[in-house]
Amino acid sequence: MPDAAPGSDTLPATRRGAALSAALIALERLAELGESIEDEWTYVTALAEAGRSRLRTAAGVDTAAPLAPELGAAVAGACAETARIVDPHRAIDWLSTFPAVVELALGTPGGPSRGASAAPGVPGAGPAAGRAAG
Repeated sequence: MPDAAPGSDTLPATRRGAALSAALIALERLAELGESIEDEWTYVTALAEAGRSRLRTAAGVDTAAPLAPELGAAVAGACAETARIVDPHRAIDWLSTFPAVVELALGTPGGPSRGASAAPGVPGAGPAAGRAAG
C-alpha cells in the first residue's frame, strides 16, 4: 500500500475560524482513517476528541480575528500533509501530533498568531509552544 495519496489544494486561511475549520476537517479525516483499524477504535476516538478540544482552544473565542499569512500557510500546509496519508497507522500517529502543529501556528488568542513571533525566527512560538511539547 502506498504511503501517501495526492496532496490537497488547501488555501491558507486569513482568519482564525477558517484555520480552525480546515484543521477540524483534516482531523476528522485522520480519525476516520484510523478508525478503520478495529482494535484501535477506542484509542482513535479519544485522540480525536482531545485533538478537537485542543484545536478549539487554540483558535480562541474570536474566530473572526485575522491570522498572519505565514501562519495561515502553516495550517494549510499541515492540512495538506494530512490529505496525503493513506495508511491507517500513520493516520493514528498524526492524530496525536497534528493538533500540536496547528496549535503552534494558532498560538494563543491575542498571542503570536496576530503578528509578531514571541521567539525570534519561529513564527507562532510562544505560550502554546510549551503546551504542544507536553
